[in-house]
Amino acid sequence: MWYWNGDFGGWAWLWMTFMMAVMWLPLLIGGWWIATQLGRRHDAPPPPPPDHDALEIARRAYARGDLDRERYLQIVADLGEQPERGKGR
Repeated sequence: MWYWNGDFGGWAWLWMTFMMAVMWLPLLIGGWWIATQLGRRHDAPPPPPPDHDALEIARRAYARGDLDRERYLQIVADLGEQPERGKGR
């Protein structure tokens, strides 16, 4: 049923192997390419810089009343900064 004159012959197997490669290689390469393209981040914006440094956060917390004076001065000393005096003084 599958044979012509009783045999495929050596060249028929070679031709079949070549045609299978012609069919499967583009599918495999295309699948690989799609998978890599979907996995990439195109034009992703960089993360935003922090809005405030630690000293500015401590200043704002002190201004809101979240920190008492002693705790604020301790944080400023730990950060190695000098506390700012009032701007009008």
